[in-house]
Amino acid sequence: MQDTLQIYGELGLGSRLKRLSEYLMRETQLIYNACHIDFDPYLFPVFKFIIDHEVATTTMIQEGLQFTQPAITQSLKKLTDKKLVVNTIDKTDKRKKLFKLTRRGKELHQNMIPIWKVIDEQVKWLTEGNSTGLTRHLTHIEHQFKEKSLSNRILEKL
Repeated sequence: MQDTLQIYGELGLGSRLKRLSEYLMRETQLIYNACHIDFDPYLFPVFKFIIDHEVATTTMIQEGLQFTQPAITQSLKKLTDKKLVVNTIDKTDKRKKLFKLTRRGKELHQNMIPIWKVIDEQVKWLTEGNSTGLTRHLTHIEHQFKEKSLSNRILEKL
């Protein structure tokens, strides 16, 4: 049987991307499990953001990843519960929490570097093929949506 979402063409794009995202998360979880790493792939963006910035506030993470504040808060709570990140209060602004890796988080990061490298290589190989690459196409689409939302584009044509 042919994949119905493929038949739907562009109307099925969001559903196909969601399905692909869920598949990538499941497969990544299998990799972590096989490597005996206790980590949820859904936490990757926030964890990696903190790694890259060393210290980050919720607002910094939210602006950098363009995720909702509740999604950031939930990820930070899970990372804190796993003792991978810790927060302190900003000395100059008591309202801000500063998140950074714990020793355990740093050790996990070091263990994950070679895994992330291979994941990155394999996903690049799968997405680039002979074209300009899926990730470049997604970047183009995201840029276009920042210029003008999809709903505005559609409503203008109706």
